Amino acid sequence: MNWLFIALLAPILWAATNHIDKLLVSRYFKGSTIGALAIFSSLIGLVILPIIYIVNPNVLTIGFSNALLLVLSGFFYIIATVIYLYAIQKDEASIVVPLFQTIPIFSYVLALIFLNEQLNTGQILAGLVIIFGAIILTLELNLSQKVKFKADVFWLMMASSFVYSLNLFLFKFVGISGGFWQTSFWEYFGFIVAAGIIWIFIPKWRQDFLNILNGFKSNALNIFSINALNETLNIVAKMIFNFASLLAPLALVSLVNGFQPIFVFIFGIILTLLWPSLGKESITKKDLVQKFIAIVIILFGAYLIQIQ
Repeated sequence: MNWLFIALLAPILWAATNHIDKLLVSRYFKGSTIGALAIFSSLIGLVILPIIYIVNPNVLTIGFSNALLLVLSGFFYIIATVIYLYAIQKDEASIVVPLFQTIPIFSYVLALIFLNEQLNTGQILAGLVIIFGAIILTLELNLSQKVKFKADVFWLMMASSFVYSLNLFLFKFVGISGGFWQTSFWEYFGFIVAAGIIWIFIPKWRQDFLNILNGFKSNALNIFSINALNETLNIVAKMIFNFASLLAPLALVSLVNGFQPIFVFIFGIILTLLWPSLGKESITKKDLVQKFIAIVIILFGAYLIQIQ
């Protein structure tokens, strides 16, 4: 069985979810209603938890401290997703998603602080290469005007990547000693906790969610269906990634996962040319060249990190 073809399926599916995210925030959610989408996403845990429990009833045997860390991990995942959704609402998926390649940088910093893992010169340089590519990607180039830095998108994605790195750090920290199903169960339980916190402490988001359910019942069904498909693709991608990591070294599998921005780029062009109602991105020569160069630089930085 060729591990490479299996591993490539994960970034392909994740790239598809990025464009579905863009569809959701562009068609059904505007501005402050991103919080309502966060509640929809969080509630997917109510569907997944009983399935995981049926597959492996031993998920409840995990220690309290580990369960608490995993719940916190799930909470961080939802917070990072909310920040990412605000970013993707502001710009194209092919610009936003490659900025996730900064996650390894934050992961290395967390490992340095909490696990005393030292960064070598190559890793630091690789991180700088990724940041350089990210800055190029978020520059608005216009020959007739000054170059404009898309600071809002850049900093939103830096915040999202940092919180995602917290999610990954806690998940891996507990997952080393726990099984995949146990860690997944309690992480998704954290999704429900996040939904509860949002519901109690952020009345505006709660009201947005209720408005969708009460005032736009047809849209609510569409949103739930699309979001359910999105979460299913995400779960399948996660499982494929984990399975591929059993067939080949984790570093190689992670490197293949770095192709996600390329698939996002390709899907964006296909949607723009064939189904513009589902997604549209700028495909002018200037923008295509800028995105291509920036993505290549970011992927090169990701490659340098993997080989250190």
